[in-house]
Amino acid sequence: MNYVNPYEIQAPITIVKKYHRHVLWLILGLLFALDIFTTSLSLHLGNFEKNPLMTPFVGSPVLHGIVKIMAYVLLFFVIEGAVMFIQEKRPENKQFWVKLNFQTLYGLIIFVLVYLIWLYVYVVVSNIEVIS
Repeated sequence: MNYVNPYEIQAPITIVKKYHRHVLWLILGLLFALDIFTTSLSLHLGNFEKNPLMTPFVGSPVLHGIVKIMAYVLLFFVIEGAVMFIQEKRPENKQFWVKLNFQTLYGLIIFVLVYLIWLYVYVVVSNIEVIS
């Protein structure tokens, strides 16, 4: 049997780079803005808000925008805080299984961003269908 030194095992590099994550943030911000616009237009045409949690806020586009901006900022600080945590721990200098855990966390961060994008694509498309 050959002994494998765990310090010499190389983990595959992360494919998602910093600017990819920033592009995801821009797309999510655009979708938040489109959601505010399409929801306001839909309400102006006499439709109603389907999300019971947002019903008290959508009557005023300004209040709706403030709530969405606050949600976006909260998401940004939580998710980017997790990214900063990963960067501070410098997992590239750690053992394989520790590095793998950090890569899994980063993969989960990207998954959450992509999931939110798809969720808001669905919301905006639903709003456009109601408007038309």
